[in-house]
Amino acid sequence: MTKLTDKQFRKYCELVYREAGINLTDEKRELLNARLAKRLRKTGIQAGEYYELIQKDADELWRFLDAISTNHTYFFRESKSFRYLSSSHPDIWCAASSSGEEPFSLATYCLDQGFTPSILATDISMTCLAKGRRAIYPKQAVKNIPKHMLKAYFQKGLGKWDDYIKVKDGVSRLVRFERFNLLKDTPNTRRQFDIVFCRNVMIYFDNPTKEFVVEKLCRVLKKGGYFIIGGAESLSGLQHGLKYIEPSVYLKT
Repeated sequence: MTKLTDKQFRKYCELVYREAGINLTDEKRELLNARLAKRLRKTGIQAGEYYELIQKDADELWRFLDAISTNHTYFFRESKSFRYLSSSHPDIWCAASSSGEEPFSLATYCLDQGFTPSILATDISMTCLAKGRRAIYPKQAVKNIPKHMLKAYFQKGLGKWDDYIKVKDGVSRLVRFERFNLLKDTPNTRRQFDIVFCRNVMIYFDNPTKEFVVEKLCRVLKKGGYFIIGGAESLSGLQHGLKYIEPSVYLKT
C-alpha cells in the first residue's frame, strides 16, 4: 500500500480541505493512504504524479474526493428528529444524503404520516448518488424500518435478488438525487425548503467551515423552518442566526 511522505500527506490534506472542507488530521493518515491507493492502482501512477493529475483533471478530482469520503449510514438513523416532519413542512433538503437511506427514510415516514413530501437529496459522492438512484439495498440494511412500513413502501427481491429489497417507485420518485459540494457549490435560491437535514457530515469540518456551510444552507431555509444536524454534532460556539430548540434541532426565526 502507498505510504505518503509527510510532505505529500500535508499537500493532500490541504487539497481535500480546499476542495471539500474535510479536515484530515494525522489520525486519518492510514485512511488517506488506503483510499488513495485505490486510485493509484486504477490510474497506474505514483502519488506525486497523481497529485498533479487531480490539479488539472476535474473528473479525476471528483473520483478522488469520492474515494476518500466516509459514507456510513442506515435506514431510520437518529429518527427521533423525524417528528418535526409534517404536512406544513413538506419541502425537504437532505444535504448529505450518502447512498439514499436517509432521504428514503424521510419519504416513507412522511407518507406514513399521511402527506407527500418533496425531497432533494444531495451528496459529494457520485458513487453514493448512483446507489440512491438505484434504490436497492441488502436485506440487513432495513432492520430498523418498522414492519408495517417495510411492507407498504419496499418490495422484496426474487431469484438472484432474494437478499435485497427495493424502494417502491411511488417512494423513490419523491426523492431527487443531485451532486452538491457543500463547500464549493451554491444552492439555487429560487427553491426554498421547510427543513434542511445536514447530519453527520459537519463532524469532519472545522469551525470556520461549519459556519460557512450553515450560512449557505440557511439561505434556502424558509423562516420558521428547521435545520437538523447529527446527534454527535453541535452548532455551539459558532456564529449563526438559528434558534436552538433541542439537541440537533434549530429553528430559523
